Amino acid sequence: MPVKTKIAIIGVGLLGGSLALALKKHKNLSLVGWNHRPSSRKKAARLLPVASSFEKAVKGAGVIVLCSHSSSIGPALRQLARLIQADTLIMDVSSVKGAVVEEARGIPGIQNHFVPCHPMAGKEKSGSLYADAGLYRGKVVFITPLPGNHRLLIQRAARFWKKVGALPLVTDVKSHDRGVALTSHLPHLLASVLMNLFGQSRLKSPVFQKAVGSGFRDFTRIAAGNPAMWRDIVKMNSANIKSFLTQYRQQLAQLQRNFGKGKDRYWLSFFEHASELREKLQ
Repeated sequence: MPVKTKIAIIGVGLLGGSLALALKKHKNLSLVGWNHRPSSRKKAARLLPVASSFEKAVKGAGVIVLCSHSSSIGPALRQLARLIQADTLIMDVSSVKGAVVEEARGIPGIQNHFVPCHPMAGKEKSGSLYADAGLYRGKVVFITPLPGNHRLLIQRAARFWKKVGALPLVTDVKSHDRGVALTSHLPHLLASVLMNLFGQSRLKSPVFQKAVGSGFRDFTRIAAGNPAMWRDIVKMNSANIKSFLTQYRQQLAQLQRNFGKGKDRYWLSFFEHASELREKLQ
């Protein structure tokens, strides 16, 4: 009987749990999970076998996927450096790569194992209860190699993500972090600001609650995301987020200057341009 490859998923929440469900159909894989909190381990046990300790989860694993918060990746890698096999592949799913890569570069030999990754997949809900076997299907997974990553190791990471229907794309760290600052991190901040403004306004009049429609719900959906995860993201990608926030404020200032009579042509052009761009968005 062929020996099964052990896959250890560290941090079985939405992303880790969805990965477990997607990999279950591959009979040549043996899955095991681990969570730091006992309560989270209990929930994760509904999706896959859960080890009693971090060390037992990763022992003998051919692939280890770190699905915990961005700030935990560095410490986990340092711990793994003395536990892994010679051919173990390690990946993460964190949304910020620059800080993770910088910390990883200080761990001797980790470039022979760790390939930083970021799947562009998720939901506004967090936790293994919301795990979805199809979460990664058709979604881009950025691979941002470490200096010294062997070509074959990177290819191995790409093949892994293809197993769950994802589309691996190799890019550099700076391009990745700048890209997601605009398309993911800044939108989350804006949605959160709007929800906080709504919360303050609702206290003054019940009309605000009654005035909530589908547009408001769509715009603010992501504000329901995991607060601790987003705290880490804002801290670790602050320079890029601040850069786009400045540009956003400049565009808002331009809008404010164009309120008033005689500005019909400006507003029509503004909305037409945005509508055209949105229609072309794939």
